[in-house]
Amino acid sequence: MKNQHKFKQSTVASALLLATSPTWASPKTGEGQPPDDSGQTPASTSNLFMSKSHPINIASIRLDEASEKKVQTCEVPKVKLNQPRPNSILSLAFDPKKEQAITLQFEIANIQATKGEHVLLLLHSRCLSKKSQIKTLFSRNKLALDANDIQVLAIHNVPAIQAVQPSTRIGATTSPATQEITLEVNLETSWFAQQHNAGNDTFYFQGALLKKTDFDKQNYSLVNLSKLEAIHVTPKACPTKEQFSSDINSVNEVCKNLPTKTE
Repeated sequence: MKNQHKFKQSTVASALLLATSPTWASPKTGEGQPPDDSGQTPASTSNLFMSKSHPINIASIRLDEASEKKVQTCEVPKVKLNQPRPNSILSLAFDPKKEQAITLQFEIANIQATKGEHVLLLLHSRCLSKKSQIKTLFSRNKLALDANDIQVLAIHNVPAIQAVQPSTRIGATTSPATQEITLEVNLETSWFAQQHNAGNDTFYFQGALLKKTDFDKQNYSLVNLSKLEAIHVTPKACPTKEQFSSDINSVNEVCKNLPTKTE
């Protein structure tokens, strides 16, 4: 299953208020309920994420076959990483003199079977926050992206699917059925060049899964987030260990000018 979307350049002013944008808004009215002023979750909300035991996972970030001929995948040196640190990093080298279209494939795994429709989002930011800027009550992984710089790269409606039926074999155990979804992001390598010239060489990603009814109601407290992942880019050639360490642990230039809190 694939969902394709062109790279969005507009930022989101406050954390995960994605449904307020006409691009992502749904015309339907959901049944989800936002938290009350006390911050407590309504009793009627789904128990899908109550246990924190099944976080979704960005299993891989890779280039599609055609893109492998246009940019170079580099070996990632082993260096000490600052917090919050990515679970994994894809390092790419590109030719800044060529404008080429490439496709990145994000494989999202461990999407648990449920009886209700869900929405899967691929979130991106050039900046990180050491403290999560929104409350995600039942997500084992917290939001590491800076809420003032969040963008939506892809969105995919996940239809309701049935869980695996219990086994009749004595002593057998069962686990909920899961699926994998590949989200594709198309962009021009000239965007890498523009970002690198502006002092931005590292880009961060998290997957986000929530009930369609909660998405429609803009209730993001029950979102299920993946671990943090990253892409690092360098022009012309793969980075040295010293260059990679300096880039990955420095603060992107754009992040120095972000507001201190969301508006």
